[in-house]
Amino acid sequence: MEPTLSRRTALAALATTALLPATALSPATASARDRVRLRLPAPSGPYAVGTTSTHLVDRSRADPYVTDQPYRELMATVTYPARGGGPPAPWLTPGWVEHAETVMQGLMGDLPPGLVDWAGARSYSRFDAHPLPGPVVLVTLGHWFSLGAVRTVMEDLASHGYVVVATDPTYETPVRFPDRLVPVHDAALPPPGAEVTSPAFFAYVRTIYRSRVADARFALDALGAAPGLPEPLRRSLRTGPVGVVGGGTGAGLAALQLAHDDPRVAAAAVGDSAVGWPTPDGTAPITTVVEDGLDGPVLAVLPGAVDRDPLWDRQWTGLRGWRRELEVREGGHAWLTDLQTVLPQVVRGLDLPTDHFAPALGTADPASVLAARRTYLRAFFDLHLRGRDHHLLDAPSPRHRVVRFVR
Repeated sequence: MEPTLSRRTALAALATTALLPATALSPATASARDRVRLRLPAPSGPYAVGTTSTHLVDRSRADPYVTDQPYRELMATVTYPARGGGPPAPWLTPGWVEHAETVMQGLMGDLPPGLVDWAGARSYSRFDAHPLPGPVVLVTLGHWFSLGAVRTVMEDLASHGYVVVATDPTYETPVRFPDRLVPVHDAALPPPGAEVTSPAFFAYVRTIYRSRVADARFALDALGAAPGLPEPLRRSLRTGPVGVVGGGTGAGLAALQLAHDDPRVAAAAVGDSAVGWPTPDGTAPITTVVEDGLDGPVLAVLPGAVDRDPLWDRQWTGLRGWRRELEVREGGHAWLTDLQTVLPQVVRGLDLPTDHFAPALGTADPASVLAARRTYLRAFFDLHLRGRDHHLLDAPSPRHRVVRFVR
């Protein structure tokens, strides 16, 4: 068994992706023809998948980072079950497409830039597709991540009839609005010179989570009345029910807190155990859900190669409704993101050691992880949003040996 990764290491690895300055990059070292080309896995459901993005402005609060901006501006993406459709959307969001080499190079370690065609990959979501209604699932994102990193999660749920919503965290990641590109802002970076265990850094982390939850709640409110969305989507967003899934390290707590704060959220799935932060006095809860607990259903699927948060057992005790904890054997902290699919392609394309991305992916078989992720998320939301019990969550499945039932 591989040594487990600390949560701090996992968060730092994800942070590197978005925080690497553009000036750190040298000219590309491979021609476009020679670059590794990436392919996303096709969604597994019976529906085609559509996508649309909407510009939202929340004038009830100032931006949490650029505090002299008296409003919060977001781009929300809705991925939905569909019929027909036009051209496929890029894998990465427009902001990430234009900065793909910068934001993805942080994952490559000491490899030179220009070896992978990050921006050329296409998704299975199509523009201008006729939407169909369905239950809503919100996706919360990990630290400094973009929804482009969980595209396969969104598409697969949509292909099974779910309307999936995510917002990019403005100023944490490059976001293209209708009239401009907003890059990463210094105000959204960690406090300069602050130790990870310092009060200043802890306050910064809490700001991230408050922002995630506020962004998601506002998007749910605003999209239900957004004039630019087709009526089947607006109706789904107005009437619920709503689920939430935390996509990436640090995203699970945002999902739990959203379920705690918003009564519309009827089920929460989390992919990591990060609920506390190290301080000089020990690990402290980041948000109130750790102390308050939660009454609704929770599915926790945790990566086996990442150590558990010291407060996770306390959080688990406070989950008073339906609950299940599973483990992805030897899974890494990025198991619930598209990196689980694309980084193995980079390994093959560049003939890298098979464990080159082990800090992010662990050592689990990527195809087995993808199949399990899709099957267990769908079974959970089908059970609690549609009342369809596949009985997959009752006991271990011989078809998914990569998943271990914990409790």
